[in-house]
Amino acid sequence: MIKPKKIIFAIWLFFLLWILLFYFIHPEFFAAENLKNIFFENIWLSLLIYFILGTLRGFTLLPSTPMVLAGILILPAWPLFLINLACVFSSSSIVYYWGKYLEFDKYFEKKYPKQLHELQSALKGKEIPVITLWSFFPFVPTDLICYTSEIMQIKIWKCLLGVAIGEWIICAIYIFGGIQIINVMF
Repeated sequence: MIKPKKIIFAIWLFFLLWILLFYFIHPEFFAAENLKNIFFENIWLSLLIYFILGTLRGFTLLPSTPMVLAGILILPAWPLFLINLACVFSSSSIVYYWGKYLEFDKYFEKKYPKQLHELQSALKGKEIPVITLWSFFPFVPTDLICYTSEIMQIKIWKCLLGVAIGEWIICAIYIFGGIQIINVMF
């Protein structure tokens, strides 16, 4: 019998391979100007695609920063900001609820054992401020704090509130600051 984790991994791998194959067959589709035109002409579809990719990003444990920076180039500021916050909520919820099932605990314990222990010590009694600061800092994985919150049985609302505040600030800086920089440069 095939395990559900293997099925999820196979679907994810198939999706990535399909995108790579499409890229090699139709590289012109991925040209910056072409993507910008496609996304601006179909804003609702673009936001839906961004939401799906932003939510699935939680399964990959990749930071959201590259996605936000790419979004700045192809989506209007306010819709990008709002959809990115929705992605943060959905991705963080997935990691919080599915982390143990997908065995993120083994991954984090293997890759970040010292940081995981320090984080567990730091969280005791000051969950929301620590989660907020962690989520604001761009060089640490927000997914790690969500997973740790679940392990420590911190309520989901505390986890999501802290993540929302931290990500709201950093995403606002990235999106609105990035657009200002692009406008000045071009």
